[in-house]
Amino acid sequence: MTHRHPLPRPSLGSRALILLTLLAAATGAARAQDRHPPSKNECRRTPSLSDGPALGFGRVVAAGRTAFVKDGLAQNGCPDVSAECRDRAYLVTGDPVILGERRGGYLCASYRGAKGDLARTGWLPAESVAAEPPAPITLDDWLGTWTQAEGRIQVKRGEKPGTLSISGDATWGMGDPERVKRGGVHLGEISGTATPAGDGASFAMGENGTLPVAKGGEYDCKVWLRRLGPWLVVEDNLACGGMNVTFRGVYRRES
Repeated sequence: MTHRHPLPRPSLGSRALILLTLLAAATGAARAQDRHPPSKNECRRTPSLSDGPALGFGRVVAAGRTAFVKDGLAQNGCPDVSAECRDRAYLVTGDPVILGERRGGYLCASYRGAKGDLARTGWLPAESVAAEPPAPITLDDWLGTWTQAEGRIQVKRGEKPGTLSISGDATWGMGDPERVKRGGVHLGEISGTATPAGDGASFAMGENGTLPVAKGGEYDCKVWLRRLGPWLVVEDNLACGGMNVTFRGVYRRES
């Protein structure tokens, strides 16, 4: 006759450690997926500053309306010249755009108008856009309050000459009345000092204050900023607030 002995149950501390390990693994996988999204000629996310091709600035030069072109996630086989790939959103001659990667005859471009809260990103025919040399950016060009939907960043002069004091807050779920009602809005916050190099700046938030991004820890909040045309382009590493909170986007100056 055999006797069955119950397996020893892990202690409360061990179970907590296991749970934290699983959460860290899931978070790391989500961040890796965000940094390396599926291909399928994807062009729908706000521009990346931490990896990928360097961003440029340009304007639409084609006459009349230039429609955005769908990517392969919206329609198999896109982008191409077919009517099925043509999007309803369009730009007009002279509109400024942020230029990302090029694939074949198409450029991944982003645009945010004066009235919209978010940027529109999509493929544009390369021949419809002309790149422009970047304008010189001074310290004053950074200053002000910059906003997008669920995000606000304030840039002031830092205490030391040539530096910027950057602070901001972001939310996730504020546009959902039911989520707001039940208190399910997630919050994020950034605060740091950066020394811009031309039109770019970055910083990490360490336990003891601001750090260069390269010296920030794996789980420290890291922020990249770029001044392009009328916009402030921002990216973070998804570690600057609660779940789903991000400062990533194309901001317009409010004041």
